[in-house]
Amino acid sequence: MFPAHDISFTQFLTSQYRTAAEHLGFSASDVETLITELSVALRPWGDHPIGPCPKVPSFVSADGFPAEMSLSWRERRPELRVLFESLGDEPTPAGCQRAGRSLTEQLAERPGVDLHRYHLVEDLFVSEDPRLNRPTIWHSLAWRPGESTRYKTYFNPQAGSTDPADVLDRTTEAMGRLGLASSWSSVRMWMPEMMDRGNEIEFAALDLADSPNARVKVYFRINARSLEDLDAVASLASGHDSERAARVWRSLYHGQDKAEGEEPMVCLAFREGSAQPDEANLYLRLPGNAESDEDAAARTADLMRAEGLDPTAYLDMIEALAPRPPSAMTGLQDLLAYRTKAPDSPADIGVYLRFSVYDQPVEP
Repeated sequence: MFPAHDISFTQFLTSQYRTAAEHLGFSASDVETLITELSVALRPWGDHPIGPCPKVPSFVSADGFPAEMSLSWRERRPELRVLFESLGDEPTPAGCQRAGRSLTEQLAERPGVDLHRYHLVEDLFVSEDPRLNRPTIWHSLAWRPGESTRYKTYFNPQAGSTDPADVLDRTTEAMGRLGLASSWSSVRMWMPEMMDRGNEIEFAALDLADSPNARVKVYFRINARSLEDLDAVASLASGHDSERAARVWRSLYHGQDKAEGEEPMVCLAFREGSAQPDEANLYLRLPGNAESDEDAAARTADLMRAEGLDPTAYLDMIEALAPRPPSAMTGLQDLLAYRTKAPDSPADIGVYLRFSVYDQPVEP
């Protein structure tokens, strides 16, 4: 656990962000600019103390903390991201939903942000009575050197109903409004079989940008925890490499074809003009499969080396972020992300960090 009850959400998250950014080699001026940008995005709720328990448990983290941080290497360049759920003045899921919608509109003032596509689908993913401990309207900001900050919003396809058929219909309607009916149909045709095997649509996400490269992402939870099911979903993307993905899976999961712990996930990325999803990002759970955060970091470092990346800065960052020796804890590193784009290109690698500040998990 992180000793953070007496400080504000913004103080804690910007401190973690600063530590990670400095270890990744970002310049001092860039770090200060990014800290300011993150602080503004977290207002006004970020100024409140974290406290000993969540007033509104967030689905972002198992303990209800409303934010996570992740880092990735795309084309061997580091990127740092923060995902969060806005907390409303009213401590209810409805209050959080209102706060998330409000922040989206405020982001329209940021350079490069475009809300046209967001407004096409927002009504599909909000609810008059959102459920406790389910996603409302989430946001993330991502930055890497030489680029502008990019924003993304996350939706809950189960906002109106948890029935898998209703969730599929809602997602299909959204993809049609976004001009992606054709590429979604290449996935939609397999959904009955996928649902029969227990795989479910968990999230949807949208790049808040008016760009040909802007993505719509659909996240699937692989409830069977099997390599076969994960690969069946990921193989719907043109850039997925089953053989390379299987090597990563078996390395992490001790040669087994079935994962331990929480379910792995797959995210399919759709872009306008493509006949099918372009990319599949695999999210493989580290807790329950690595003995400690030290072991998780070592496994991730091995994968980075295999893809031509120097893991030194990453390993130093984990040491600096951990509230106690990584050999004596687990859970800081929650997910290992792996995405291939072409057979002869290095894979994109990511690590998702969870900051446990509360002393028990939220009841599902």
